[in-house]
Amino acid sequence: MSTAITSLTAAPTRVYAGNEDPSLFQRARTWWLLLALFLMAQGNGLFTRQDHSYFTLPAKQQELEGTYVLLLLTGLLWLICAGLMVKGIGPTLRMMLQQKAVLAFAVLAYLSTLWSQDPQLTFRKATLLSLAFAFAWFFATYYSPADQMRLLLAAGVIVALASIAMALLLPQYGIAWDGEWKGVFGQKNRLGLSIFYLFSGLPFCRIPNGRRLLTLAVQAILPIGLILLSQSKTSLILTAVLIAVRIFGPYIARRRKDQLPFVLYSAVFGIPLITLAIVASKDIVLNLLGRESTLTGRTDHWALIATYALRHLWLGYGFNAFWTGTGDSLQLMASFGAAVIGSDSGYLDTMLQFGLVGMCLLLVILLISVRDFAKLFRRASVPLIAYWYGGLILATFVGSFTEGLFLMPVGITTFIFVVACAGLRSLAPHQSS
Repeated sequence: MSTAITSLTAAPTRVYAGNEDPSLFQRARTWWLLLALFLMAQGNGLFTRQDHSYFTLPAKQQELEGTYVLLLLTGLLWLICAGLMVKGIGPTLRMMLQQKAVLAFAVLAYLSTLWSQDPQLTFRKATLLSLAFAFAWFFATYYSPADQMRLLLAAGVIVALASIAMALLLPQYGIAWDGEWKGVFGQKNRLGLSIFYLFSGLPFCRIPNGRRLLTLAVQAILPIGLILLSQSKTSLILTAVLIAVRIFGPYIARRRKDQLPFVLYSAVFGIPLITLAIVASKDIVLNLLGRESTLTGRTDHWALIATYALRHLWLGYGFNAFWTGTGDSLQLMASFGAAVIGSDSGYLDTMLQFGLVGMCLLLVILLISVRDFAKLFRRASVPLIAYWYGGLILATFVGSFTEGLFLMPVGITTFIFVVACAGLRSLAPHQSS
């Protein structure tokens, strides 16, 4: 064991050990990393107004293509990321080869330029998606799981404070036309979801005593408050999912030997019954969430979008090549009466971009994640950080019903999802050793 530790610390490429790095926030590269995470999180939404003109076709095309300032910020972001990744290129490449299903999406995004309606846009967005994947693999291999959580929480505090300052000092940029907070983001749901992902580690911090519990409860006021001000219902649902994983995951793990068969039996027969009960009382549930039966018009739009997805059933329209304001998307926007750049469903967007091939890849990623977690679940003890990774993956698949979370070339959600998939995979060898 000592030989293994010695060889690890002597490696030319720095890979942190399992414990927290006490000097993490004293390193210059940490602050460069936090700047990169901030630029990535705001997702080209900095200094973006959201008034009635936001929903016009010229405004959406400008958001899709970006302005000179936003392009400059994007170039700065990836210049910082490239500098950070230089020392970790070897482990990053090894992790990339371990995450073949995720890597397949980047490859498919490039290949889709062959049938894309806008090959230049597809190639540009595929490059951004690949860079986000690469930086996530670097982050997952260079930093220990504990330090990953600390860094994301620190970035969350920076993003939260910047969003509050934007809303209070520059309300024309930080608050949407109807009063919802959007902070440094282009839209209120992006604020809620980004805050959720960045602060997702809070429920999984160790709580040795009541004082620590009180401290975490006070710290949770900041993200919960911003999510409420953003009025992002999806973020509240995902917060409930994450807390449920934190509470029930370790409980089931401690009793899995004698109670797991009963849990599985209950899940197989109970989930369909619960689903039927929710469907039967959907109006009550939706009213509690502040929604109506069409999910703010989403279901009506989905029915129309599905007809276009079926036109390119197998391979889709190409990565980011449907919502361009031309061809089929222009006809669809005309029927909506507004300009949009997404279907408000990650699964529908996947169908539009990659067809059934993309949906099959999503299913493969889910099955691989379940397999990786099941390997840890069968061991004598499951590390708390594994529940964080598993909760993030589960939340992403749940949230993708009403939001695009995975295949976003800009923003923090795709980055953290890939970190969770890579982290869950990397825990298995650590556990065996």
